[in-house]
Amino acid sequence: MLDRGLQPTVVTFNVLMNGFCLSGMLQDGEKLLKWMLEKGIMLNASTYNSLMKQYCIRNNMHATTEIYKGMCATGVGPDANTYNILIKGHCKARNMKEPWFLHKDMVGKGFSPTASSYNALIKGFYKRKKFLEANQLFEKMRSEGLVANREIYNIFADINYDEGKMELTLELCDEAIEKCLVGDIPNKNT
Repeated sequence: MLDRGLQPTVVTFNVLMNGFCLSGMLQDGEKLLKWMLEKGIMLNASTYNSLMKQYCIRNNMHATTEIYKGMCATGVGPDANTYNILIKGHCKARNMKEPWFLHKDMVGKGFSPTASSYNALIKGFYKRKKFLEANQLFEKMRSEGLVANREIYNIFADINYDEGKMELTLELCDEAIEKCLVGDIPNKNT
C-alpha cells in the first residue's frame, strides 16, 4: 500500500492490529504498534484495545497494564471498550480493587459498563464474600435494563434463599426464567 503511494488510515492499521491479535501474533501486534508510534500515526483506543483484550484472555494483566499505561502516556484516552476489557481482565485475575476503581472512573466519564462487565464485577465481589457491593451492582444493572447471566441470578437466588427471603428468591427465579431462559433478549451495550 505504501509502495503505491497510498496512505493508510488508523482504521486500516487497526484492522491489521486486530488480525494479528486474533491470530495469536501478539508480538507482531506490538511491533506494529511501535512502528505506528515511530511514524507519528495518530492512534486511537481501538489500536490498543485489540492487544489489551488478547493479553487479558491470556491472563497476562501485567502486559495489559503496560499497554494501558503506554496508551495513556501517548495522550490516547480510554473508551468504553477499554474500560470493559480492563474490568473483565482484572476480575478474571481476581484483583477486585482495580476493576472497582475502573468502574467508578468509567461511569464518572460518562461511559456505560456492559452486562458482561457487571457480571464479572458481581461474580468477583461474590467470591470475595462482599455481598453488599455485589447486590448494589446487581440492582444498578437491573435498573439500567441490563440482563444478568444465569450464574448471577443463581447466586442471588441462593443468597436470598439461605437468608429465608422466599418471596425475593421466587421473584428472582421468575425474572431469570423470563430474561435468561425464554428467548434471547439482547442486552444493550454488550
